[in-house]
Amino acid sequence: MTAPDPQERDVQAVRVSSAERNEAVERLNVAFSEGRLTLDEFSTRVDQVFASTTDVELNGTLAGLPEPAPAPIPVSRSDGRDLFRRRANHIVRGATPAIVCTAVWAMTGHGYFWPEWVWLGTGANTLRELRPRHRNHDAQQAIERGNGTLGTSDVTHEVRRMVLTAVFMDIVGSTEKATALGDRAWGEVVRRFEQLVGRELETHRGRKLFSKGDEIVATFRSPADAIRYACAVRDAIRPLQIELRVGIDTGEVEGRHRDLRGIALHIGQRVSAAAAPGEILVSSTVRDLARGSGIEFVDRGDHELRGLPDTWRLYAVEPGAGPS
Repeated sequence: MTAPDPQERDVQAVRVSSAERNEAVERLNVAFSEGRLTLDEFSTRVDQVFASTTDVELNGTLAGLPEPAPAPIPVSRSDGRDLFRRRANHIVRGATPAIVCTAVWAMTGHGYFWPEWVWLGTGANTLRELRPRHRNHDAQQAIERGNGTLGTSDVTHEVRRMVLTAVFMDIVGSTEKATALGDRAWGEVVRRFEQLVGRELETHRGRKLFSKGDEIVATFRSPADAIRYACAVRDAIRPLQIELRVGIDTGEVEGRHRDLRGIALHIGQRVSAAAAPGEILVSSTVRDLARGSGIEFVDRGDHELRGLPDTWRLYAVEPGAGPS
């Protein structure tokens, strides 16, 4: 008697696609930005996502996380104008009795202004009509009329996709240094570190994406600006007697403001983990895009980055490199 095929035992398991893995990573990214996962938990789960082959395994990586909120039904501006006209017509029709009563009062010798009671009723109906209703309710009406389509003039904002350079930097041996210095002295070091980072971000036209403990993540439009920012911070913190580990990658991300997600962010974090203390390590993409900037690199060879397929060619920024 032959042993049963494992795939036959688990008929519920369905093989997952790369797109489904990317969606799971995006959900983990959102959970991390909301503080539901620590950095270690986030990194471990991302590794598990890329190792998943079935939906059962993939769903396990999302255990304990809330379901994503349903996307709002898009409403076009034309629907908004139609809604305004309908409400305006309703208000005019509702006010007609009050107008007629006021005219009758004016023609019969004035006296006690009895039409005020009609106006009060009209006002109550008007307030009910003008009270904001849930967007999805009005959108559903638009869809039922057949014109609830998504176009370039829609009220809802599409998710933006853009190419950015992400810089991950963290303090080497922060736990040991905090223990040696004590909470107050270490808190002052971290405060001064964050001040220097903020100054260099402004100088090099960067934006802080988030900070978590002793790690700071920033984004830049230009890879050269990102490298010069990292070099400037490296040089500025020397009086603090701390060292940084820096990783930089360039790629496409999506989202708005500080709510960004994309595989480039995960690669940047993995490149940072591969850097030696005091080293600024970049991906081959960053090296190629920074050609002509005057920044020199040292080839560090191929690396296996945790949770990512294949090997990755990494380059260290020359120790003497700095702001131009």
